[in-house]
Amino acid sequence: MKIIIILILIFSGMSTLSAQQVVVEHSHLPIDLPENIITPRLSVILSKDTMEGYNLTLNTKHYSLIPPPEDASMAELMKASINKKLGIAEGHAHLYINGVKIQRVYGHYVHIPQSRFKNGINTVSVTLNNHGHMYWLAEHKKILSTLYVDTNKNPFVTYRFDSFPVADEQ
Repeated sequence: MKIIIILILIFSGMSTLSAQQVVVEHSHLPIDLPENIITPRLSVILSKDTMEGYNLTLNTKHYSLIPPPEDASMAELMKASINKKLGIAEGHAHLYINGVKIQRVYGHYVHIPQSRFKNGINTVSVTLNNHGHMYWLAEHKKILSTLYVDTNKNPFVTYRFDSFPVADEQ
């Protein structure tokens, strides 16, 4: 897909440099965790909100959830984001519901309106991403947590998968 976008932009009169910049600006590609960095852990919990919808909690370990620096260039954002003070990976998370990216997450708590869920079975997935939106890979696996939610059942979380769960320390 990246090549197709570049070719379209080149044939539409944009230079190769401009085409590459467009592709890089919002990539959602993988980025390997540097070997000297502890693997971040991620597990999510979903609970019903007392007023409406659901509350999502992101439990992380060895990861700093923060917004990107305001003065960083796109080239800097695309690199492995390491918290210099703590020596751990940093960045944000992406929230997906039923395979559709809903939003970026810069903290540990998110309210999800009921309207985001269809009646019946839904998936809620969260990935950890660097500041350039590239999803982190460790041991050739995406760092993610997924819940299968059935709005018609109690308990409503019917299955969970964590590629690197918080409780599973190596």
